[in-house]
Amino acid sequence: MNLHRFLLLGAALAAVTACGSDSTSPKNITPGPAGFIRIINAVPDTGAQDFRFVDVVEGVPNVEFANLAFREGTDRAYQRVSVGTHHIRVFMSGSNKNAAGLQNDPAIVSTVLGDTTFTFAEGVHYTFLWQGASRAGAQKFVITTDNFAAPASGQFTINVVNATASAADFYVASGTTAVAVGSTVTGTPTFSGVGPNAASSWTGLAVASSSGNYTITATAAGSTTVIASVVCPAGTPAVAEVPGVSGALQATAGCGIANSVLSSMLFAPSVIPSKAPQTLTTPAVVVIVAKQPWQ
Repeated sequence: MNLHRFLLLGAALAAVTACGSDSTSPKNITPGPAGFIRIINAVPDTGAQDFRFVDVVEGVPNVEFANLAFREGTDRAYQRVSVGTHHIRVFMSGSNKNAAGLQNDPAIVSTVLGDTTFTFAEGVHYTFLWQGASRAGAQKFVITTDNFAAPASGQFTINVVNATASAADFYVASGTTAVAVGSTVTGTPTFSGVGPNAASSWTGLAVASSSGNYTITATAAGSTTVIASVVCPAGTPAVAEVPGVSGALQATAGCGIANSVLSSMLFAPSVIPSKAPQTLTTPAVVVIVAKQPWQ
């Protein structure tokens, strides 16, 4: 009889404990202080790579920057990273095949291509541009601090990053069609003489009209011959909630949406032949979102 009562008491205590730690109960969690990082792979002559924080597991983005091929990383927003000094290594990705055509070869994934230690400050945005020729053993990080400010009313802001080995000029002009490569661009560069593997400051421009847009066109510094051009993403406006029908939709960044912050990046061609994507053998300008209009 006593044993029976003890078993009932134990079951009751277990039930109370389980209710008190109900995993479905809402919890208010305040994130700790953080900096922000984006990593761009601009190495044009080798396969995909993994960018890993090797000093800690929590509070750092160890998933978002894995398996980045040449020109990748541009589709990822800045990621939170805990404040302080962190150790980052670059490894060959397991997606690269060995001589037998197999992936995840330990001899490949253990190959370290880069190693750096960096101190992240609270609230600061950083771009880690991984660049240089791998075959020459010259690959390294170029790290910039992205000091963008909130755009003025009715404007978006943009900067440019030159991820090539030669200085370049950039023209941001009204247009809805990319400027043809090899043609001549007119006017004054919006960003002049941006050095190799360097970033410009940020400038504000009036948002494009609903039927208009902007193009970003690159030339060699001092030249008017186009080497790459792209139409800016227009973005999408916010959509109000329709009660009982659909929820509200936030705006997405673009040259037609006020308060957007954008970056435009000039990439070199991939090396022929190499393990870098052989579909990217011409220079290109890519526009990436630095901040959404609602952030």
